Amino acid sequence: MIYLLDTDIMIFMARGLKVSRRPQERQRAQGLVAQCRKTQTAGDSVGLSAVTVSELEFGARSSGLYQDEMAAVRKLLTPFDIYDYESVACPPHYGRIRHELEVKGATIGSMDLLIAAHALALDATLVSNNLTHFSRVTGLRTANWVTGS
Repeated sequence: MIYLLDTDIMIFMARGLKVSRRPQERQRAQGLVAQCRKTQTAGDSVGLSAVTVSELEFGARSSGLYQDEMAAVRKLLTPFDIYDYESVACPPHYGRIRHELEVKGATIGSMDLLIAAHALALDATLVSNNLTHFSRVTGLRTANWVTGS
């Protein structure tokens, strides 16, 4: 089984692990890290889409502290698999998802569309802290390891 961590959950983890965070936020982030390790120990893959890595790169560049932020991002990414956005398998999922959501008038962000399409192409469960958007995508398995849902 593949578990694909989205951008929101990675930012939650990165911010929560900072020393300056409140104990409750830090504890929730550490719980997320523990869940990732437990899942990997069970033989499952925990990874990120190249789309998520791209968003993290943008966030680091926008921070004003690029070198420091990228060092933190690289450290955060170390234990995870990185999946390339595959040019044959992903686009049909993207096209279907976007079309369905636009017809319903229930669109989600463009990067979330790409991440959802990637998760479907990988037959992965998408781990997010933003299930409101992703629950709109037909056939997408989702989980929130912060809340346990």
